[in-house]
Amino acid sequence: MMKTMLIFFNKAVRPLWEGRPSIYSFMLEQGESVGGSLPDDEEFWSGSKLRWVAGGLDGAFGHHAGPGQMTDETRELVHLLAKQARKPKNSIRKALYAKLVKTDIGSKIDAILDELRKQPGIQPDALFQEARWLAENGAHRNVVKFGIALLGLFQNEQVKELLLTLGRHDEFTLYAAVAIRNGMEDSNQVLFELAKHVHGWGKIHLVERLEPATEEIKDWLLRQGCQNSVMNEYLACICVRNGGLREALSANSVNSALFNGATDIMEALLNGGPAEDIDDYEYGPQVVSDYVRLAREMGSSAKHLSVVLSIRDFLAQDEKNWSRRMSEGWTEQLRTDNRDACESMMAEAKWVSIVMDAVRTGDPSDRYYGAACADKLGVDIWDTLYGQLAADPLQDFHFFQLMKSNDPNRIRQLVQFATEHLPLQHIAAGPGDEMGFGQEYTAHRNLDTILQSLDQYEGIGVELILTGLNSPVTRNRNMAIKALEGWPVASWDDRLIEAVNHLSQIEPDDSVKERVHKLQEGKGL
Repeated sequence: MMKTMLIFFNKAVRPLWEGRPSIYSFMLEQGESVGGSLPDDEEFWSGSKLRWVAGGLDGAFGHHAGPGQMTDETRELVHLLAKQARKPKNSIRKALYAKLVKTDIGSKIDAILDELRKQPGIQPDALFQEARWLAENGAHRNVVKFGIALLGLFQNEQVKELLLTLGRHDEFTLYAAVAIRNGMEDSNQVLFELAKHVHGWGKIHLVERLEPATEEIKDWLLRQGCQNSVMNEYLACICVRNGGLREALSANSVNSALFNGATDIMEALLNGGPAEDIDDYEYGPQVVSDYVRLAREMGSSAKHLSVVLSIRDFLAQDEKNWSRRMSEGWTEQLRTDNRDACESMMAEAKWVSIVMDAVRTGDPSDRYYGAACADKLGVDIWDTLYGQLAADPLQDFHFFQLMKSNDPNRIRQLVQFATEHLPLQHIAAGPGDEMGFGQEYTAHRNLDTILQSLDQYEGIGVELILTGLNSPVTRNRNMAIKALEGWPVASWDDRLIEAVNHLSQIEPDDSVKERVHKLQEGKGL
């Protein structure tokens, strides 16, 4: 009995990092092929239905939320750290570590560091060593983030390799970027080198902090700086200003790397979004005109054409938008000339074969731009996409594009295909409150894409609607109800009536339940 109690006690006081791989060692093993996973994923996301991409929580907070506030819990964390920095002890480290694991570092780090600076008697060397230990040995992401942030309080050249290794993962790039910028003399060049190794939120954070100090950096910003896996729109205006797009595009000719980079930037500027766009850029008229001029000679892909079409649409916007632009560098002549040039390019015969080749390719990006251009050029790609869907029945993009058809016969054909190829029994697992994100819900999303338009096609897709009414994904049920809202009750069969009445009794979501009741009342059930 005593031995059992002793074993239990030892387990209870075991440090949380013991027996687990450190994130730093995990990153070293990854080498250059850094993925999005981390060793603490299951623990960190336990109980959450939604997993953010690496760096997503900190990125969204940093761009769209205000600063966090100090709480009694975080003040206690600061006091523990200050105590450890005065007289280090393993017992204090264990308590500090346990608090860090549960602390949302991203929203509180500035307040924590400010509070830390007020603490008396801290030994800088001891604080640096604790910061290094946390970053190097932490097995939990919040601990590592905190260690990196603390290293930013010091000259930190001696831990450059540690910061660069951790910074290659988008979850830690923001913290590494701030630490590098604050603690290294050649910080801008170090940030530039790191920016070449990240592709998501980490790249956004780095490009936002990168000074255009050399021609090499400026060239990179225009050619590769904008592209990221989150939204190019976050970086487009930063890249055009810091990279000098106006000057670069004003040349009589440019190389293909610059033209392709400018294509990505122009696309993002025209899309608009969470950051500045074409209307915020002071040289918008010049870069639009120069891109159109260069595209006449260099435009050769569906992506190039897509940007030309977006420019045409931008120039054709209503006069409410243009009355403001006319006082910001645009003229009616400039607008008309560029619109005419875009329409002239659109009419070139070469684009039909380029668009069809892009749609037929196995590359998702080419296919996306091919389909986008086909819509605007009036090129019929339905049969081509349907043939591709037959080879792989769970393709989100294809269902979305094919459902754009206004032909009831084509919709009927697609619905029949979905009925035969989607795992309807698996989807119809019973109503729940699932959001439907992740690879395991691909079939549910395919179903959703079809259901959301079936209200326009009376009598088509009964089996799919029945499946949607019984899906654990809330949006599936909403879209199935939407379809039935558009159908006269005379076209319902007994199974639909029974399914709606049954759902009204078991629906777990209050808003969906209210919608079902309104459907019953509206249809006289």
